[in-house]
Amino acid sequence: NPYGRLTVNESKGHNGRGSVAIAHWDCVEGCGTSCTKHAPDCGGSEWFINLKDNAHLDTTWGGYCVFAEVADGNSMQVVDAIEKAKK
Repeated sequence: NPYGRLTVNESKGHNGRGSVAIAHWDCVEGCGTSCTKHAPDCGGSEWFINLKDNAHLDTTWGGYCVFAEVADGNSMQVVDAIEKAKK
């Protein structure tokens, strides 16, 4: 990641449909997918668009930092079309 890591989770948003958030999965102890001790401020250059409301992501492992949202309904239709095309 050439841009470094998220230094502080500054999320003021909600991981609702159409919100864009930083992805993170860095484990403090390197213990794999069953880990319960993740670093909350570890986001890098990967991000995702919430296709549905994901309230649990507001607090899971320190929360997933929401930094943007899909601009409007027409743009969300494009996101929905991309999601359907992957199946």
